[in-house]
Amino acid sequence: MTTPTTERELEPPTETVELPATETVQRALHEATAHLYDELAVADETTELPPKVFDELEELYVATGEESVTTVRISYERE
Repeated sequence: MTTPTTERELEPPTETVELPATETVQRALHEATAHLYDELAVADETTELPPKVFDELEELYVATGEESVTTVRISYERE
């Protein structure tokens, strides 16, 4: 007998990377966020990302610049 597959089971698992919120990590994230923002702004001409994406990236950029981030957690899903 097989168990029915639910939609939840079909979704790819979410992977999470946790980093210490050290000065070095925040500085690297600050620089990476600036680069990501710039690349997305250029690509936005064709992808039309919602303004919220840019607002949240800007908040992250400022927070990492001030080194006021207490937790760094990057989540993603793979196909």
